[in-house]
Amino acid sequence: MNQIDFENENLFAFDEGFFSMMYLAGFNKRLVREARKAVAVNREFCLKHLKPLALEVDRKYEQDPNYLPWEMVRLAAKHRRLSSYIPKYLGGCGEPMAMIGPVMEEQAATDTAFVGLLGGHGLGLAALMMTFNLKVVDQVIGEIVNGEKTMNPVMLSCAITEPTAGSDVEEEELYPKARLMCSAKRVAGGALLNGRKVFISTGHVAKYHVVLMPFDQKRPLETFAGFLVPSDAQGFALGRMEHKMGQRAGPASELIFEDCFVPEEHIIMAIDDKFGRIFPGQYPRLLKGVLGITRAAVGAWSTGTARGVTELAIDFAKTHKLKGKTMISHQFVQAHLTNMVMNVLMARAVYMESYFSNMINLKMGLDKIPAFLDNQLVAWLLSTKPYKKILHSDFVRKLFLQNLSSATKAQDRRVQYAASMAKVVGSDMAMENCHLALELCGEAGVRHDRGMEKFFRDAKLLQIFEGTNQLNRLNFFHNYVGRYVPGVEVY
Repeated sequence: MNQIDFENENLFAFDEGFFSMMYLAGFNKRLVREARKAVAVNREFCLKHLKPLALEVDRKYEQDPNYLPWEMVRLAAKHRRLSSYIPKYLGGCGEPMAMIGPVMEEQAATDTAFVGLLGGHGLGLAALMMTFNLKVVDQVIGEIVNGEKTMNPVMLSCAITEPTAGSDVEEEELYPKARLMCSAKRVAGGALLNGRKVFISTGHVAKYHVVLMPFDQKRPLETFAGFLVPSDAQGFALGRMEHKMGQRAGPASELIFEDCFVPEEHIIMAIDDKFGRIFPGQYPRLLKGVLGITRAAVGAWSTGTARGVTELAIDFAKTHKLKGKTMISHQFVQAHLTNMVMNVLMARAVYMESYFSNMINLKMGLDKIPAFLDNQLVAWLLSTKPYKKILHSDFVRKLFLQNLSSATKAQDRRVQYAASMAKVVGSDMAMENCHLALELCGEAGVRHDRGMEKFFRDAKLLQIFEGTNQLNRLNFFHNYVGRYVPGVEVY
């Protein structure tokens, strides 16, 4: 019987699964070239540097639930993973935003938890950038880039969830039912924040926290604001770090605000400021824009998890015997593995569709710069005073916000249901593949050194955050099916 040479051909090679990208090369060669390069760079990083650390960090957390994965943070900084999606003209690596998915898949196939660590940072960065407060964006991005150069990593978190308000603060329609406990109050020179945020990814390793809370709990959507809070701010404290079953390399933190003062320049977005008055509904647009990106990202992250455990199951089936021949030579094992591989490819197709829906909708953003302007020379020019003045001007911010506001309701809904679909399909496939892998490998599958049980523990969280899968199903119905059922109530 002829056998497949698995060692010679990567089962999940770029050309074997991204057919839409291969076709897209006929229209946008640069995007596909950069995508291929980004995947190759991250594959090498994962195999050489991340893989040896993944199980070790998980074991350290098992021994000490308050352990913080600083070696993972330093590894990310050393290989410029903290600035990977920051445009080159702002000093970052400039990996295309459209290719977040394939890169996250690559990383998650090695360590789901590492992507969780970067994901909290990425969520904070996405929320910050979507405010288009370019003076603050430029300051923080500058610190992130310089931190990588000096090996003093600067990470962000994004604080939305509260003890009594979880998934209901991720959908505009659910805010009237949310029991918010956080609020801000304007004072001379800034604002005071009070309350607690919980389950905040990267909270204990972040230097800055992008905090979202209203000035009036009874009118949250009309009074919401965004604040940049450094970890050493007066009135701010880190509370407990959750003792987690999975994704242990990404700490989930409690943030405590007790008359935490935020100066005016760090109120990065406020519905009642001059930009909020010009562009009403700014907060719901920011929320939907961020979730449109991050839910698709969870879909990619989940696909990588499904793929990683599949690769381990295939390796096991290639090296273990059953009834005198290798397991992979048995038809029932072949069918079992086929289901797992098809789950990966289906989940990938869905998250790629979600990313393309975002590309259509976001006509202009901080990454929408012509190739000839996205380089280190422009980064240097923008660091000079005259160009900084232009970059930080109200005119430029209005230009970005105007473009963000120009998307139609139908376009927004497309992004929302596609992102929710990517999140639900991907995370459900990840859990299914973990079940299938453990079922196939039996007792060997629950050994820590094999890695499969870690994927199983890590995968469950993917169904819960960025809105539970139940909420995302309702979001899909609301933004797609419900449009064709007049008068139907969803939330």
